[in-house]
Amino acid sequence: MYKHRATMTDRRHQILILIAKGYKNKQIARKMGLSLSNTRLQKWRLYCFLGEIHTAIDAVYMGLQMGLLHKRDLCEAIREEIYDYESEKQMYSYT
Repeated sequence: MYKHRATMTDRRHQILILIAKGYKNKQIARKMGLSLSNTRLQKWRLYCFLGEIHTAIDAVYMGLQMGLLHKRDLCEAIREEIYDYESEKQMYSYT
């Protein structure tokens, strides 16, 4: 049986970081200037590289275990989410 031999490329590493930040396929495609189908393909190859995984949570977990992601990447993602939330909250505040 043919098994795809995926490698970790800079593009896939960037996708992993964006997954850790909570980005969805369309957001990843837009952020990286890729087509949606290419984004899905790169994400599938990333999942193959990481092992038998099927979810974004598994990808982040394996990325941490393999040293491809660092806790600071997750902290940065949380800070960005908080900033976005606060900005949106202020934008719609009528005080």
